[in-house]
Amino acid sequence: MSWVDAIADDIATSYKEEIDAGTPLLIRDEKTLSGRVHVGSLRGIVIHALVAQALQQKGINCVFRFELNDFDPMDDIPKNIDQETFREHMGKPLYTVPSIEEGHANFPSVFGDELQGVVDNMQLPIEFFPLRPYYQDGSFNETIEQALNAAAAIRTIYLEVSGGGKPDDWYPLNTVCENCGRIGTTQVTGWDSQKKTVSYHCKKDLVKWAEGCDHQGEISPFDGNAKLPWKVEWAAKWKVYGVHIEGAGKDHYAAGGSREIAARISTEVFGFPVPFDIPYEFLNFGGKKMSSSKGIGASAKEISDLLPPALLKLLLIRKKPNQPIDFDASGKTIPNLFDEYDRLSDHFFNRHPEPREDYARTFALTQLDVNTPPEDLWQMRFTVLSFVLQMPHLDLVEEAEKLKGSNLSESEKAALEERAHYVQQWLENLAGDEYKFVIQEELPTDLELTDDQQSVLSKLAEALSNPELAWEGALIHEEIHKVKEETGIAPKDLFQPLYKIFLSRTSGPQVGWFLSTFERKDVVNKLNGITS
Repeated sequence: MSWVDAIADDIATSYKEEIDAGTPLLIRDEKTLSGRVHVGSLRGIVIHALVAQALQQKGINCVFRFELNDFDPMDDIPKNIDQETFREHMGKPLYTVPSIEEGHANFPSVFGDELQGVVDNMQLPIEFFPLRPYYQDGSFNETIEQALNAAAAIRTIYLEVSGGGKPDDWYPLNTVCENCGRIGTTQVTGWDSQKKTVSYHCKKDLVKWAEGCDHQGEISPFDGNAKLPWKVEWAAKWKVYGVHIEGAGKDHYAAGGSREIAARISTEVFGFPVPFDIPYEFLNFGGKKMSSSKGIGASAKEISDLLPPALLKLLLIRKKPNQPIDFDASGKTIPNLFDEYDRLSDHFFNRHPEPREDYARTFALTQLDVNTPPEDLWQMRFTVLSFVLQMPHLDLVEEAEKLKGSNLSESEKAALEERAHYVQQWLENLAGDEYKFVIQEELPTDLELTDDQQSVLSKLAEALSNPELAWEGALIHEEIHKVKEETGIAPKDLFQPLYKIFLSRTSGPQVGWFLSTFERKDVVNKLNGITS
């Protein structure tokens, strides 16, 4: 059973009463739009989305809503943005910060629109929505009042859970300063439950990343004039939206962490049950947790440009949520991912001698249309395709049809063209030297051969020159192995010189097919030339 289906089964058991009553289950996740969304954030999105799909396939009514948080304060300026221009906006709600690109409403919408484009390409069942309107239309008014009335209880929860309590005069709220418009620099200093107003101070030195204006005032905390702090707000969102299912990255689950505090606040202050939990590990870039603010890793958009949507989904679901994923764009991650996709397809289409149901299910989950059975397509393997694309004398479709043994269908041609696009990008921008191939026009001058190797290569030249031998990869491969068996030479003592002669390296693609891509006379002449 796939881990996705196992989680869906647990949810079905946990919410049996609601499901039987026809209550739609709400799955939620979020991202603060303070900069380009890094690819690590996609893991949570895909996990929640596939759980939604699995529930829907079980006939369970559910919806996955993803919050684009545009109300948090601007507390950092991304490295690729002009620092001077945007420094004046530090501490302001993100939605009030101007856009860095034309055609977008404000600063956060640039990154939200980009993220939606990446997700749309994977055709995931997600409803995106901004946070700000929910504050402005009064949806959070009740929880804001509850939090202010229970300020002492919330301070106790912080102390008991994290050991780091809040001062006795701390209130769980930040107002928007009426004078400078900042929200990250304000501190609520009092709550009048009769007048329904809070007093506040916009402090110059409340935080290190923004400077307040020192204004003091009194304001209603409702209808978008104020915002709950993160851990309190997380619990409030569960109640405001009516969340049933919501996981988070492992950093929220440290002892005394935000999930534990939010859970206590949710049940003890807001009287709302804690949603079904799906904790998940990080997606690491080069062994490090991705962080857009620290410049570690790549954005979701940049990684999505490197992989077909189905392969991007596979990257994010190939391991259980509690296992970390390591991504090395210039290493073997991408080649291995293509190979894994092809192996999974063998299980799905029963081409594997021992097909596994969980592997087949994983392949099905990577498909963009999970409700339509995928077409069984012949695919050129990544290593072969990467080689063909570097050989100017080869025609891609012709070589594919040789390998397949028949003509490609139109769907197979389209799949080949898509895969070739991504492999070519990888070759040009990321591939290491071990994946680069250049045909050698001249015979190598540094090749040292033993007498046995000289003899074997001479016999191979004679065997391959036989006009009765059809010039096909499989038959050439058989002939090479026949010569190897007859002479008793070690495989590396035969294959390494062959690759050295043609590629100036000691390894390469399957040698029979590789030699078949050249003219017979050119292969024979080179072998005779090296042994003469």
